[in-house]
Amino acid sequence: MDYKNVIKTTIKEVYPNYLIKILLKELEEKGIISYKEDLLSQDAYVFCNDDGTPYHPQYDSTELLVALENKTNDVISIIQSREYDSSYSYSVLFEIQEEWEDNLILAIKEGLILPVESDGFLHDQLANSVISCIPSYKKISNLHILKFSLHLVGYLPQETDNKREIVYPIVCILNSETNMVEIRFEKAKGYITNGESGFYVKKIEEVKQKLEHLLGIELLAINLSAIVKYIKETLNDSEENEVAVSAQALEYHTGSKAILDTGNNDNMILPLIGNLKDILKNNEELFDANNETRQIQNLLEEIILEAEYLSDHPWITLA
Repeated sequence: MDYKNVIKTTIKEVYPNYLIKILLKELEEKGIISYKEDLLSQDAYVFCNDDGTPYHPQYDSTELLVALENKTNDVISIIQSREYDSSYSYSVLFEIQEEWEDNLILAIKEGLILPVESDGFLHDQLANSVISCIPSYKKISNLHILKFSLHLVGYLPQETDNKREIVYPIVCILNSETNMVEIRFEKAKGYITNGESGFYVKKIEEVKQKLEHLLGIELLAINLSAIVKYIKETLNDSEENEVAVSAQALEYHTGSKAILDTGNNDNMILPLIGNLKDILKNNEELFDANNETRQIQNLLEEIILEAEYLSDHPWITLA
């Protein structure tokens, strides 16, 4: 497994345009790349046109891949640092029941956790599973951040050139003041998860167990129901403080219980998963009409699976 090649594929397959632009801007600010030759660009990789005409930045994946090829270690360092600070689509919260900071220090000394500031640290260590992963670590004020970098392999539905390998980070933020843990993760494309049943729930459970083992603690999932109730009853008393709340509390995908709550705002609508399933089941011939309708069917099935398999981790949206 060549680390740089996995990063290349991740850039092509995963990174949205806005993130690519952010990374290139940061590389430019740090003098790692430049879009013009001057005294400040002596050590930078300089983008230029072969005919000598002025180069106009595109801030696209092609430029980031060129930068990776010519400034490999610097680009990887920037990417990995950004993973700690990036926004993630999903997170779950746990409460820590015991003291854990001494065990964290011990795990670092034993090489079970790798501080990014340590001598000889080059890049995150990729692993095929959470269990075998040695997480990277950094500390910001009272936040202790662990990052599990997983090497995921997926296959596109095509006969040739179908293998895709990516880096999939899962970030864990331990707050020493509140004694809480937040596990952050991003949505993975369907061909990367290979249609694995309960992909996200399994990853969360694996990370939870790994943290409990590393730090000698017990993590308890935080019930957000009381928080949602407080927001609805207290903060929505006036229009000035109006907060849009959407909440979903479903059982496992084999269960029958479902609680959907859209708060006090009429503009928040939560889809009923059962209704979507019925639509798919009762209109199989329609969805199988052509490639476009089959793509729509696949997208709807992915939404259903994601909602079901994340359902035992309550989530809310505030606006």
